[in-house]
Amino acid sequence: MSERRKVPQRTILRARGFAGAGLHCGRKISVRLLPADENAGIVFRRTDLGGAEVRADAGAVHETNLATGLRDGRAEVLMVEHLMSALAATGIDNLVVELDGPEVPVADGSANPWLLLLRHCRVCRQRAAKRFIRILREVEAVNGARRARFSPGSSLTYSARIDYPHRVVARTARDLAYELDPRTYAREISRARTFGYIRDVEAMRRANRALGGSLDCAVVYDDHRPLNEEGLRYPDEFIRHKILDAIGDCYVGGVLIAGAWRGELPGHDLNNKLVRKLLATADAWEWAEAEEPESEAKAGRGFSLSPFPVLSPAGA
Repeated sequence: MSERRKVPQRTILRARGFAGAGLHCGRKISVRLLPADENAGIVFRRTDLGGAEVRADAGAVHETNLATGLRDGRAEVLMVEHLMSALAATGIDNLVVELDGPEVPVADGSANPWLLLLRHCRVCRQRAAKRFIRILREVEAVNGARRARFSPGSSLTYSARIDYPHRVVARTARDLAYELDPRTYAREISRARTFGYIRDVEAMRRANRALGGSLDCAVVYDDHRPLNEEGLRYPDEFIRHKILDAIGDCYVGGVLIAGAWRGELPGHDLNNKLVRKLLATADAWEWAEAEEPESEAKAGRGFSLSPFPVLSPAGA
């Protein structure tokens, strides 16, 4: 019997940059994605703070109000969830994200611009094996009627239910499930934008939030319809964005979590609470090394890999 091949960790081959407005701070912020060494994880580096860094880690999450934010000492970075969602879907383990401000640019409010940027970076195989967390038993986080849970499963599956008291949302699907397959993610999830009510904008700005918000970076709707000229990108864009956010928030834990995530009225706070609870429950999970899909998927324990170009390391 041939030995099963381990899936290698991944970084990018080429550095690439992007500039755009921060949704909440309103400033123009420049970002560069840079290759990182094996086992480095996802590291955010504030060039405007002398290179101060914060690593993507569930324990570094300090902000979950309208966005997910990380902090470690002087280094603070807000709105990391859309980029982290794209990195999870493309299988990037190690990356340095340089930025000259306190927030990852919102771009169009979805993860799609980051997928396009990663295509230009190209994905590169590294020598160390990719590790992931395998769920062994159910773990749940609850906040009133809101709840989220991880359950054992043979793949990375995300499902959610939303129930906003708004006629626009009520006309769309409010219960949805997807397996985290990179092609499905790119086609069905990545373009779903963040959303909000026009009536809440003034209050958010008084709280120094949404200072850079516009119809170019979010779905904004009044009591009757979306105000964006293009309308919705998907008939059920709202719940798809909730799944997009959950993928990113779970990956902020620093590693892919293999199992089934389910959110009932989910949000950034509940997602982080669930990841923290999982990591603190030692008998609910185990470390595992990923194996190539041909062998491991047949055993019911594999997960899909990125369809983007992948290069072998020099000398391999």
